Amino acid sequence: MLQPILNDWPQWKLCSEAPAPDNISPLPGGLTNHCYRLRLPEGEYVLRVEGRNSRALDINRAAELKVHHLVADHGLTPAIRFRSETRHYWIRDYVPGMPLTQQQLHLPLLLTMAQQLQQLHQLPSPPGVPALSISEKAGRYWDTITAQCAVMDASSVAAEELLALRGPLQSLLSGAPDNQRCLCHMDPTAPNWIQTADSKLVLLDWEYAAIGHPLWDLAALLQGVDLSADDEQTLLQAYGLKHYRGWEFAKTQMSYLAALWYRAQGLWSDRELIAYLNGLKALAE
Repeated sequence: MLQPILNDWPQWKLCSEAPAPDNISPLPGGLTNHCYRLRLPEGEYVLRVEGRNSRALDINRAAELKVHHLVADHGLTPAIRFRSETRHYWIRDYVPGMPLTQQQLHLPLLLTMAQQLQQLHQLPSPPGVPALSISEKAGRYWDTITAQCAVMDASSVAAEELLALRGPLQSLLSGAPDNQRCLCHMDPTAPNWIQTADSKLVLLDWEYAAIGHPLWDLAALLQGVDLSADDEQTLLQAYGLKHYRGWEFAKTQMSYLAALWYRAQGLWSDRELIAYLNGLKALAE
């Protein structure tokens, strides 16, 4: 898979000779894309190959590229040095550091992350970036799950029970907390942040970026984080919010999308998803 990409090296204009095989090594993580560390005499880069399931996950790669260039211009993410549309990969600057883990997400670090998201939310939105509809995004995931159930066994009790939840949850969790809209990352979870040796935080992986509600980013940031109500309020205040109406609704919406994504990726079973969605349904009713 990589050799045809490495043969493109004259187009990159990043090196004076072909990369040797030992110049490239896989990077950990990456549920949607495949990333490799590319060591060249002229510098270090990340080679990212797009996953084949972009359509199933409703990823708009053209919009992602526009957003990435914008946020890179503002110093919030590393710059892209080359992109191939035909081979579906790009090369960006390598950021030395470690991805954050869920265990590191205590309040002091979360406050810094929230303030960085606030900087993002104040940027002008590039043309062509879609507005996110929770019901439409969830509907795409539901379509993928439905197709998977059809292949496996649509008549199974679990599949029938799962698909029966689609209508009620789509109705309960559509819309937005209010009319605020801005450029959002939409997946600022721990693995998408790199912490450098000097404690700088860099946000990566912009494939789900869209025009959305700022509370959706904050809710996604806190997914799986055990914060007290007081600490949540402190974080929202650090972000700059004075009113918290819609906060619980935004959290439930992001949990809904995340759960469907895990099942669409084959990471959850039907039974796991049913139990989780029933819990969300009880919260939303």
